[in-house]
Amino acid sequence: MDGLHYELVRSSRRTLSVEVQPTGSIVVRCPHRMPLYEIERFLVMREAWINERLQDAEAKRSIIPQRTQPHHIYHRGEVLSWGWQNADVIVPQRLTTPEAAQKFVARWQRSEAESVFSKMIAQELPAIGVPGLRYQGLKLRRMKRRWGSCSSTGFITLNEHLIRVPDGCIRGVVVHELCHLVHLHHGAAFHHLVADVYPEHRMTDAILDAWTSVLHATEIDATADPTTKNGAPAS
Repeated sequence: MDGLHYELVRSSRRTLSVEVQPTGSIVVRCPHRMPLYEIERFLVMREAWINERLQDAEAKRSIIPQRTQPHHIYHRGEVLSWGWQNADVIVPQRLTTPEAAQKFVARWQRSEAESVFSKMIAQELPAIGVPGLRYQGLKLRRMKRRWGSCSSTGFITLNEHLIRVPDGCIRGVVVHELCHLVHLHHGAAFHHLVADVYPEHRMTDAILDAWTSVLHATEIDATADPTTKNGAPAS
């Protein structure tokens, strides 16, 4: 297809597929030896579907506030600034390099995630009832494709990047995983329980679907000049 930019991933698979990611990027997966002309013919046949998915992804991304400066981060559904002065997140003056500032902001946001997630779990856990006693604790991980998971041993794992999305969406993921303490599947009983505990889940799930693109966003520009508008004063 003329003008279509995509990532081609060859592997031992036997089939050909195309995926439009939330960011608007296109990934084509195919067998190792499949000729390029067959791939191009497949994409031409799927052109209408691809364009529809691209438009859908763009519409979803449009509800997310835009980061207009390199010193901007997503945090709880908003765009915050970070810097050495006049910022939402103040970096200590001793950390004069962008790399050091980046690590500080990442640690701050991870700490915020642990605090916010733990409080929401504590608030929602009583609604789970006796099965909530199976809850063993919270783990944070950076994941590219999932917001959270619940193990059969009672540990809830949440994506560290979940702190970027609105609070209602965070709560929806928390309730979803806590309900797996009762039903470790996605059957009808599980969905009924989620709806009982958090009736707003359908709305927040739709919003979260739009925010999926921030899973792939580079959160902080490590090359940003620390002496710009919100930068530390030169020594």
